[in-house]
Amino acid sequence: MLVSMVFQALYVLVDLFWVGRLGTDAVAAVGISADAAMQTLTEEYLLWFIPAMALQFAIVAMGAAVATFVAVAVGVIWISFYFADRDACLRFHCSDWKPEFRVWGQMLKIGLPAGVEFGLMGVYMVVVYAISRRFGAAAQAGFGVGFRFVQSVFLPIVALGFAVAPVAGQNFGAKQGDRVREVFKTAASIAAAFMLPAGIGVYLAAPQLIGIFSSDPEVLQVGVDYLHIVTLNFVASGITFVSASMFQGMGNTLPSLATSFLRIIVGIAPAVVLSGRPEFALTWIWWFTVVSTTLQMALNLVLLQREFRIKLAGAALLSS
Repeated sequence: MLVSMVFQALYVLVDLFWVGRLGTDAVAAVGISADAAMQTLTEEYLLWFIPAMALQFAIVAMGAAVATFVAVAVGVIWISFYFADRDACLRFHCSDWKPEFRVWGQMLKIGLPAGVEFGLMGVYMVVVYAISRRFGAAAQAGFGVGFRFVQSVFLPIVALGFAVAPVAGQNFGAKQGDRVREVFKTAASIAAAFMLPAGIGVYLAAPQLIGIFSSDPEVLQVGVDYLHIVTLNFVASGITFVSASMFQGMGNTLPSLATSFLRIIVGIAPAVVLSGRPEFALTWIWWFTVVSTTLQMALNLVLLQREFRIKLAGAALLSS
């Protein structure tokens, strides 16, 4: 899983690198359009990218989208050969395709809130791009480059989170309360141990990292400012992601969904209100993000301890 995330990170960065060679407008366009030229580039990108999105591949001007579509198509065809193999562990049987709506409901109860949390990140990006529109394409490109790079750094934590949920869930189902707590302690320690040096490294190397993708001075300034500020909550973000996976493992994702909504409100509502002021700067948004992420981590930890007390209390759920 971690290896897969490494390749995913390389995909995001390599794609962004080549788009960056096309200029500032192209970099901003892969996020969202801000003027007529960027809107044209965005429409060309989405024209080819939408089929790939229908195949459930993650987003990162027409050439990049074509490459994405081709890669997804090849991947789908390739994995299809696995199911056609006589010795495959998984096979398609039409008799098993009857909908199990009860199971669907149980899956959606756990998975849908988690999916909404990822969707909220899209809301955050749209709002930031909308606010930064008056600062020009270079500012949007700087944010886009910085945001994509931060995403790539977080992918190992995403892999960790994917592992935490099933491990915690298995031990929760086996009524091993001590092990459930140990899963969180270990995963949170790993996340903090990774994100602390990663944050320091990104902070110190921010100009060089942004410079890989663009040489425009304004893009560099915005991107470096973004990385310098958001790296302050790398550890908090890692612990937040792990705690959200713990909620998923114990079958209750509503607490993490609630804190995610609160993070978005605290992070973008003040920025929207203050964005019309003449002294408003993009760095204000990044600082609101730091505050909201730290608040979410604190609330997640409090709610997770409450979940532990409720669901792991009693001898029936404690390991003997």
